[in-house]
Amino acid sequence: MNKILLKITLGAACLMSFTACNDFLDKDVEGYATDKNFYDTQYKMQSALDAAYDVLQSDSYNDQEWRFGEAMGDNVYDTDEGTSSQMGQLVNFIFSTSNTWILQRWDVNYKGIHRANQVIYNIDRVRISTDSYSQYQEIRNIYGQAKFLRAFYYFNLVKSFGGVPIRPENETVEGLVVPRSTAEECYAYIEKDLREAVVMLKPSYTGTSELGKATTGAAVGLLMKVLLYEAKNGVPSDKWNQIIELGKYMVEGQPMTFAEMLKWSGSDEEWETLREKLWFKPKRLIQEGTAGEYEAPTYQMPNLSNVYSLKYNDYYGNALHNGDKWSYCFQFYSDGEFCKSSVFEVVFKESADGTSGDTNEGYGLEFFNTGQTKMYTLDELLDNIFATGDARREYFIHHQTTTFDGENWQGGEGRVVSLKWYTPKKDKPKYGGDNGKNRRVMRFPEVVLTYAEALNEMGDREKSLQMLNMCKAQVNTINASTVLYKAGGYGYMRDQIWKERRAEMCFEWDRYFDLVRSGQAAKVMHAFGARRANRRGAYFREGVHNLLPIPQTEVDVSNGKVEQNPGY
Repeated sequence: MNKILLKITLGAACLMSFTACNDFLDKDVEGYATDKNFYDTQYKMQSALDAAYDVLQSDSYNDQEWRFGEAMGDNVYDTDEGTSSQMGQLVNFIFSTSNTWILQRWDVNYKGIHRANQVIYNIDRVRISTDSYSQYQEIRNIYGQAKFLRAFYYFNLVKSFGGVPIRPENETVEGLVVPRSTAEECYAYIEKDLREAVVMLKPSYTGTSELGKATTGAAVGLLMKVLLYEAKNGVPSDKWNQIIELGKYMVEGQPMTFAEMLKWSGSDEEWETLREKLWFKPKRLIQEGTAGEYEAPTYQMPNLSNVYSLKYNDYYGNALHNGDKWSYCFQFYSDGEFCKSSVFEVVFKESADGTSGDTNEGYGLEFFNTGQTKMYTLDELLDNIFATGDARREYFIHHQTTTFDGENWQGGEGRVVSLKWYTPKKDKPKYGGDNGKNRRVMRFPEVVLTYAEALNEMGDREKSLQMLNMCKAQVNTINASTVLYKAGGYGYMRDQIWKERRAEMCFEWDRYFDLVRSGQAAKVMHAFGARRANRRGAYFREGVHNLLPIPQTEVDVSNGKVEQNPGY
């Protein structure tokens, strides 16, 4: 399995070197790393960046991701959802401001922000040995990845809590308590980070040791998703138009300039000042006649049309699992790591020695465990998600049914589980809890469906249907189906897009937030609660549970400077 090992932490890099013991007390300590010289080389800065990625690989991060993104929605239910447990309270929407899972979501994302800030704040301390273009490009790429990660972590917080404190890049004791910014201010901050990251990042990586790093496409895809959460369904706006512009670039391959991506007009900042700030090689150092080293505002963004695809092809472009009906599932297994439809994925590894802990050894993404919140019922779900004849129905197994590679799963009467969470026998780790299976955070179908939704919102029904059926036509290749979505008015098209989003993206830890951002949460969760014996979901309150409460410890330690969300 091709992996990138991202586990070097800042602490491990701060090494001291001492003189002989007999005269140690007589001399000043020399050669140790301080905050002034730790970040002075590309290698040290890369170590700091690795620490920011490391948060994504931790159990503490992934454990709260599926709980909020998947378990709180209507795709799954637990075998024990009693309200005496913190998790039971969460899924029943009767939680308090002291819920430990809510605090964990807050803390782990701010940990990621803090580590990304270390890179961003100290990037100008890096010293390069030559003025070669490649040296600037490497530092710029590290800088862009840090901006992408910071935006990613802030987005997790804003879609969960609304406006949150924007932490200073250089944190001091005096600045520990920061009041909340508005959601609009946070989104503007995230957008700026992502637009700058887009022009700094590489469109792809050729070396397997670099796989897993954020790319141009990852930043564009996340920016489209951020704008989707800012926009309001049924209300035409510039946010929808911005998604369309980005969709034309990433999905359809239309040219886009640096100035257009950065939304630069020249009124606020000189172009050369911006270039140097983003670690492009200064114009004054570029020799006259040197081609390709100066990026003017009209400089073209890299073409992404050959980077991503809806086809079920691996990293090298070959059909997964010989192109048979199981190829869909294999995009989620080791064969499909960094496949053509993967826009951003978190890399895990196997320790191969049985050690475990909060490391990047993998989260155990084969959730064949009846004691976890990753189950659903056949009659309630599959018939609601998948239309008759949709080939994706086959990628779910139920009681006493074998998988494609012969594993028999005993889940209990009426229980089924997603094959997206399955680990094939050939990929199973030697030791339990030592899974090396990567997590797909964003796939190309989501980007295309986001584009389709924006087109529909702005009245381009024909193009919207075309994008929607691009996704459906690829699904049809599994079983030679010819069923496609049909043309219709705004509401009809919107519902078809939402249906396809749920079918294609189900069990990828995003369902609950998708319900909230699209305004469906109250209706869907109340209907779900009406079908459940414990009325799970019926207690969702519109205008309150659209956001999580700010952890009470944050409110208390700030002496009220950090205000609580309404209704809590």
